Amino acid sequence: MASATKRKPGLKDKVSRLPASPGVYIMKDSRNRILYIGKAVNLRSRVRSYFGKSNDGRLFIRLLMERIDDLDCILTETEDEALILENNLIKKHRPLYNVRLKDDKTYVSIKVTLSEEWPRVMVTRRYKAGEDLYFGPYGSSTAVREMLRVIKTVFPLRTCTNGFFRNRTRACLEYEIGRCTAPCVDLISKEDYMEDVSQVVMLLKGKSRELERIIEKRMKAASENRLYELAARYRDQLAAIGKVFETQKVEEFRLGDIDAFSIIREGNFVAIQEVLVREGKIISSRTHSFRTELRRAEVLSSFLTQCYLTDRYIPPEVLCDSDFRDRELLESWLSEKRGRRSRITLPQRGDKAAIIRLANRNAHNSFRIERDEQERMETLLESLEKHLELPGAPRRIESYDISNFQGSLAVGSMVSFEDGKPVRDRYRKYRIQTVVGADDFRCMKEVLKRRLERGIKDGDLPDLVLVDGGKGQLSSALKVLKEIGLSSLPVAALAKERRRKQTTERIFLPGRKNPIALAQDTPESLYLQRIRDEAHRFAIRYHRELRRRDAMKTGLEDIPGIGKKRQQALLDRFRTLEKIRDASTEELSEVIGDKLALDLQSALKQRPTRKK
Repeated sequence: MASATKRKPGLKDKVSRLPASPGVYIMKDSRNRILYIGKAVNLRSRVRSYFGKSNDGRLFIRLLMERIDDLDCILTETEDEALILENNLIKKHRPLYNVRLKDDKTYVSIKVTLSEEWPRVMVTRRYKAGEDLYFGPYGSSTAVREMLRVIKTVFPLRTCTNGFFRNRTRACLEYEIGRCTAPCVDLISKEDYMEDVSQVVMLLKGKSRELERIIEKRMKAASENRLYELAARYRDQLAAIGKVFETQKVEEFRLGDIDAFSIIREGNFVAIQEVLVREGKIISSRTHSFRTELRRAEVLSSFLTQCYLTDRYIPPEVLCDSDFRDRELLESWLSEKRGRRSRITLPQRGDKAAIIRLANRNAHNSFRIERDEQERMETLLESLEKHLELPGAPRRIESYDISNFQGSLAVGSMVSFEDGKPVRDRYRKYRIQTVVGADDFRCMKEVLKRRLERGIKDGDLPDLVLVDGGKGQLSSALKVLKEIGLSSLPVAALAKERRRKQTTERIFLPGRKNPIALAQDTPESLYLQRIRDEAHRFAIRYHRELRRRDAMKTGLEDIPGIGKKRQQALLDRFRTLEKIRDASTEELSEVIGDKLALDLQSALKQRPTRKK
């Protein structure tokens, strides 16, 4: 702990001047990278505890205090605000010593828009209080979309947007192929449409037996009245219901909507099992794993905060098998967000305790698999550290690539991998701005400079920069790093060497004349290849997207006053750019007005005509 204050003597004075009020503290290292973000009711008291002799001596605290070089704080009015701010900052900066939810996207839910006159059924990741009904969340978006596809074939509710729905004057193709009942043009009564909606709601609530009895009764009645097409539709509905529920979990509880969490720990490896129960049925079970020196209660508190401060459904009750410090604070915040009471409880008996035991069994079952995978990745990263002569394990690797077509529409890509997995919300696309022609070296320099200068400003830098190419690209990268003051940032270049019978990979490092000897099929080489190939795929995808946009240009985009609507109006009237060019002022005026017609003719006259 003394080492931190020796490196920066003013740090202790800064701590002593902190206010005794709620807020968030941000600890940084000498490279301005954020190490840890925490919240406190009393900032001065909380932060001073890290520097005091009474510290608990945990490895996490010792490692943190050895690296801390600076400290910032953000004051808030209340502890609730500090809770939300801490969560947002952790998501943005991904500090090294915080628990980070690896996939913090909310689960998908099914939404029935009862707030609309003609309701729809759709997949959503956002939850808003109101008249609409939400079912889920569900762990698998693929399974949810398949379920909706099956439902749609026999309950043909509308799927179009409200704007499209309001402007229809005749039924669209969905009606023609039997996938919509065309309420937009009054081809179904409101009563019949709402009957379909109520049946879908019953289905989503899991009341399959009740719904099957209703449909069977209607099918028999339709058959007796010789309405065979209607009877066939009811038959198909019954078959669809059976398909939706054929994989339904058998175990049911005498409960409503509940989320349950069980946490287990072995050394610094922690696994949290999340079990979602809806209408008394288990709909999802998922494991989240971390490596951390934080206490068990701190891990659970941080995890639940990140988990629920997203736009996800909040159930009436959340079950946990361990208590934690911020339980009352988080419970209060969840209740406020839900609009009704939401409790966080630690059940000891009954069905709720049975759910916790089920979560615990699943956690232990997943624990070994997850732990083995993480240990394998730890070994791989340590091996890369050794082979690439790095100052530390490259937990975050950023890879860059350039793509162009004969020098045109040059783009760059950056992909990010953390602990062996892609972090897609960190992927970046770059449109080359300062390079004309096919010059991959200068393009790479531009991309690296734009990314790393921003990284210096935000304190957000990778452990290793990986560029696609050989010595030339490595040299370009080193020049950029020296220019912006990041000469110490590790960098490597990965290049393919094409031989007569096979292709091998070569890894170039600064200060080495020859590439390092790393076998082609080793885990380390395959991991770097995977990252490089992902950057290549991402760059090509962006380049193709720009080429597609360029091919779809009308030739009118850069003319002042001619926006998308006027472009479309001109093309609807004249069909081609050549016919627009040949049109008279009077003809153009009928579409866009006198002044714009003259401006358009003047702009088109200055352009060379295309040779036929």
